[in-house]
Amino acid sequence: MTIHERLEAFWLGEKPDKIPYTIYQNEWRHTQDDPAWIPMFEAGLGVTYHVPTVKTIQKNVEWKRETFTENGRNYVKTSMITPVGEIFTISEDGWTQKYWLETKEDYKVMTYIAKNTQLKPDYEGFLAKEEEIKPYGVALISAGRTPIQTILVDYVGLENFSYHLFDYEDELAELYDALLNDFTKRVEIMAEGPGRFVSVLENFTAETMGPIRYKQYHIPVYEKLFPILQSSGKIVGTHYDGKLESCKDLIANAPIDLIESLTPPPEGDMTLDQCRAAWPDKLFWSNINVSNYYLPPQELKELVADLVKQAAPDGRRLAFEVSEQYPDNWKESMPLVLEALNEITL
Repeated sequence: MTIHERLEAFWLGEKPDKIPYTIYQNEWRHTQDDPAWIPMFEAGLGVTYHVPTVKTIQKNVEWKRETFTENGRNYVKTSMITPVGEIFTISEDGWTQKYWLETKEDYKVMTYIAKNTQLKPDYEGFLAKEEEIKPYGVALISAGRTPIQTILVDYVGLENFSYHLFDYEDELAELYDALLNDFTKRVEIMAEGPGRFVSVLENFTAETMGPIRYKQYHIPVYEKLFPILQSSGKIVGTHYDGKLESCKDLIANAPIDLIESLTPPPEGDMTLDQCRAAWPDKLFWSNINVSNYYLPPQELKELVADLVKQAAPDGRRLAFEVSEQYPDNWKESMPLVLEALNEITL
């Protein structure tokens, strides 16, 4: 099987010739010109690209990007200027130092932007990228995040989000509704377009939300919109890379086909056998904890075999990936993972 055929079998809940193993393009890109990747591709490794099928057009929004240095550190300030006000974010080395939304007035500006955003299909762009990245690249449909995760992860940050739920309840609710309208249109366009796997990049970890708000903000969106994608033949996966135990029963009943970036302890709080017991029919696209890549070779291979035994005793519904930090010793450790997977008889 090729990596495409292997993933297709995995997504359909069928048994591939071996457990798939992939790496995010966003991680791989840092060393993509290194020839050490070639034998890994030949051994079965794939690279996943998050590619949109939707084009975003903002009306009456001007973007401005500035760089500045402070105390010897380099920053980027990105601003959005609208008829109702201006908001900005500051980052250093790609990490947010100041989020978009801090005041009620900021919420009004972002709500204006959300309400003045048009969405159009970009099916041709997806198909062109899909062709360009063959044979080892795999195009995933990039859906972005659902409304509450967009506010938390992209616009506000965890600390202020906790305050804003109470201090700016009305403003947050208005922005949420505008983003939900946007996400609904996005889903409708994706459902009509190409691609098989829809990646909803939630970056969810349960301790930041808890079961009450998960039930309030996530479940209704999933129940309303994911079936639209599924009825068009798409496989829907949510990027849940943190702790999940407190929401496991809600997750079990949610119309999610696949838990992606699933991470065992210590980063997560559920082992793969606990995940399989909680979610017997869901697909797992799991990380191998980055610390494990530094184990002695035989121990690493035994760990991989044990993870397969925990999550896929029948050889189905499991893939591995590198979706977070990849190990410094990737040239030595990632081939060992591939070797271990190639030695397992499914």
